[in-house]
Amino acid sequence: MKFRPELEPLRPYVPPKSWRMAAEGTDENGYAKLTSNELAFGPLPEAEAALAAALPRANRYPDSHVSRLRAAIADANPGSETRNVLVGNGSSEVLLNVLQLLPGGKVVYPWPSFSLYPMLCAVMGMAARPVPLTEHSEIKPEALLSAVTDETRAVILCNPNNPSGTYLPLERVRELAGELPEDVLLIVDEAYVEFVDDPAYRDSHALALESENVVMARTFSKAHGLAGLRVGYGIASERIADYAERVRFPVSVNLAAQVAATASMLARDKVRARAEFVIRERARLQDAFRDAGLEYITSQGNFVMVRFTVNDFEKAGVLVREGEALGYPGWSRVTVGNSEENERVIGALGQP
Repeated sequence: MKFRPELEPLRPYVPPKSWRMAAEGTDENGYAKLTSNELAFGPLPEAEAALAAALPRANRYPDSHVSRLRAAIADANPGSETRNVLVGNGSSEVLLNVLQLLPGGKVVYPWPSFSLYPMLCAVMGMAARPVPLTEHSEIKPEALLSAVTDETRAVILCNPNNPSGTYLPLERVRELAGELPEDVLLIVDEAYVEFVDDPAYRDSHALALESENVVMARTFSKAHGLAGLRVGYGIASERIADYAERVRFPVSVNLAAQVAATASMLARDKVRARAEFVIRERARLQDAFRDAGLEYITSQGNFVMVRFTVNDFEKAGVLVREGEALGYPGWSRVTVGNSEENERVIGALGQP
């Protein structure tokens, strides 16, 4: 039996060991688990209550159209209608479904960035065209545009970018969208959008409503604290959302994800307050890195890349993501945790 040759380089995703610890409830060392850009807090009480209320209905299939969640998302993004909302099993499925709409060709994206992008290209039979970040780990729109050819079908922009934490201001994203050919789709992966402290970046979803070739993809895994339920969404033109729904796997958003995400979206003031806490703690970590004389990348995500080894953090009981796996050998990506966890990070900097 022959398989598609473009799948040969792919390997199953190997998660950090903190994932296994969380799933099994095993952590005899009491580590601070700051590897995966998760929120340090559990779901909001409103989401927990919605989950408890839905549990007796777990024998029934959920609403395949995800109507209540779509309505909550549209209400939270002024100018949107439910017909502009895409949903999926995490924002990863949103990205996959959007790429499925395009004929084979090339996909351009900055690099290093989210490791899912080259995998999606291989699965879809599309050619990946990574464009290096600048020497300061910034995204350069001119470089992305220079990589676009007649064979380019999409540009994926992780904004803020994971793992660097750098971002493009909204006006530059708008300029990039305006300079792309009309038949090239701009997919803006905004998984970390809630942690951007630039006031001018608010209501970035409006760009997708203004353009026929822009999709904003977001997730409930980060600021909403629902990573374990796997639910994401997107904002796009009615035509893109319609076609994305046609290719979405039926009932891909399960009952628990639907009710918890809806409740969390309706309590968005509380989500915003949590994001503001992360922003303050991020600044505190960056100040500590600077005071310790460490090189770091100023971040707009809920994480910071710092030139400090994983082993040195682990000696202090802190698990972080290895920079080698992310294109930054000798560095670590540190998720912003709760106050106590962040104190442990700062304490690690002074360890012998």
